[in-house]
Amino acid sequence: MEFTLDKFNGIIIDPATAPHDAGSFNAELSEITEFSKQNNKGIIWISLPISLSHLIPVATELGFVFHNCLEDEITLIHKSEIVEFVPFIPTHTLGAGALITNEHNQVLMIKEHGMTGYKLPGGHIELGEGIEESVVRETLEETGIKATFISVVGMATRHPYQFGKSNLYFICHLIAQTQEIAIQDTDEIAEAKWVDIEEYINNPDSYPFNRQLVGSLIGKQGLELTQLEGNSGPTHKPEIFFSKS
Repeated sequence: MEFTLDKFNGIIIDPATAPHDAGSFNAELSEITEFSKQNNKGIIWISLPISLSHLIPVATELGFVFHNCLEDEITLIHKSEIVEFVPFIPTHTLGAGALITNEHNQVLMIKEHGMTGYKLPGGHIELGEGIEESVVRETLEETGIKATFISVVGMATRHPYQFGKSNLYFICHLIAQTQEIAIQDTDEIAEAKWVDIEEYINNPDSYPFNRQLVGSLIGKQGLELTQLEGNSGPTHKPEIFFSKS
């Protein structure tokens, strides 16, 4: 199997060069682990696609352990004795909520099937998706409203959330560009409506967290998307948020 050396004294195996039969895979992976030991390398990384999942027991027998998993791929690592810290084990899921206002001093709310109160539109930030893209997409899917992202006005954390991980929730201010509600995700969303801000804040049937959120964050400037000179190359950051002076 082919591999490259990373800048952290580790080894990254190219899974495209992995043999499909367990015997050959065992022999070649054993050679790489021995090379790592003889050359004082830190971590060996290998990501196996689901088509090679039958090789996972071979890797674990050689001391590899699970690091992270996607829908169609699992990453395993082999850690040497000199390594104390292993980076990038996913610890959080990400979500975004849309605090959407219109020119009538109203806020957009949704009710999910099986729920009694109203809350902000929003949902999970998908893999590879930015905060702005996510919250605009979720708003359109859940309410049919097209909106413009303005800023991140709040954050909240929750632990435990799913599968023992934490959740980080971004509250974003958006301004509606359309007014007519047309729910697209009817399997999840039972109702969506515009509500006068003061009416929502003072409605005891609304969720306390969302009532306090709306009452505290309406009119706040928050963190706005910023473009910085030199933000390019391997360290490029797709989204940068700074507070507005």
